[in-house]
Amino acid sequence: MSTAIGAALAYEGAHERTGSPDSPPRTIALIGDLTFVHDSSGLLIGPTEPIPRSLTIVVSNDNGGGIFELLEQGDPRFSDVSSRIFGTPHDVDVGALCRAYHVESRQIEVDELGPTLDQPGAGMRVLEVKADRSSLRQLHAAIKAAL
Repeated sequence: MSTAIGAALAYEGAHERTGSPDSPPRTIALIGDLTFVHDSSGLLIGPTEPIPRSLTIVVSNDNGGGIFELLEQGDPRFSDVSSRIFGTPHDVDVGALCRAYHVESRQIEVDELGPTLDQPGAGMRVLEVKADRSSLRQLHAAIKAAL
């Protein structure tokens, strides 16, 4: 989280020195829900510190550990044990964490992501996209095929 905030501030600063006023800079960071839960205190920015003018943090929320479904141990042959061993469900309310730090948040469906990212955001915002662990392999395969 802090890295995304720092990158956004650096990008905005560089753009001020060299960029076109017609294309305001924006930064988009994609993180998993466990990263968000563990790093959420990075949303706390001191009152005298700069705040990004346009940072969107997209949280892929599969209720913990879904990334392991994409690795060898997540192969469907091992489904009877992989979720028990590698899954880390947390049931954390991402929106509540954002509200605690006074950061705008919104829960959206995956098909809303593109249009929502096209809308300009002011300051920092978090977009939470719910994901289903059981379909992550298919989703990533579709993304890879589209590239």
